[in-house]
Amino acid sequence: MTEADKYSAIETLRDGGRIQIRALTPEDGADLSEAVARTSDESLRRRFFFMKRHFTDKETAFFLNVDFVNHVALIAVVEEGSELVIAGGGRYIVVRPGEAARRRAGEADR
Repeated sequence: MTEADKYSAIETLRDGGRIQIRALTPEDGADLSEAVARTSDESLRRRFFFMKRHFTDKETAFFLNVDFVNHVALIAVVEEGSELVIAGGGRYIVVRPGEAARRRAGEADR
C-alpha cells in the first residue's frame, strides 16, 4: 500500500458541520451496507443502472479490498446525531498507466 491508504482530511462545510474524507478500509463494510440502504432508489438506479440494494460477497470484497495503487477508494464521513455515517464516496481503478476508470458493481464479476 501507499500513503494514500492512510489519507484523512477534515473540512468544515458551509453550514458549519464537519466532514471527514478518508481512505476506505475493509472495516467499513457494515457502514457501507448501511449507506446503500439509505440511498434513494433513483440514485441507486443511476449508479448501477438497475435497483441494487445488496451486494454479493464477491462485489463486497471488490468494493472493500483496494490496494491504493491501482484501485483507490475514498469515503466522506459525517456525524448524524451521535453516530458517524458514510455520506458518500468515490473510487478510481487504473486500467493502464496514466488512465483510470470508474467501475460499477456489476463489473467486479468480470
